Amino acid sequence: MEFFLAIGNRCVDCENCLYICPEKCILKEKQEYSIQQWACTLCGLCQEICPVDCIKLLTIDETA
Repeated sequence: MEFFLAIGNRCVDCENCLYICPEKCILKEKQEYSIQQWACTLCGLCQEICPVDCIKLLTIDETA
């Protein structure tokens, strides 16, 4: 089973995840955030610091 992190639409644009990510794999483009899956190590720091709990660990099955 393959896991990945995804940023949901409840994001409040606090940018905490941008600053805490050790891999710098979270991008912000036009007020939308995305995670470069190839660089993400699934450390979970972004999940811990998110004030609205909008970053979720998903599997490939949950996106279909």
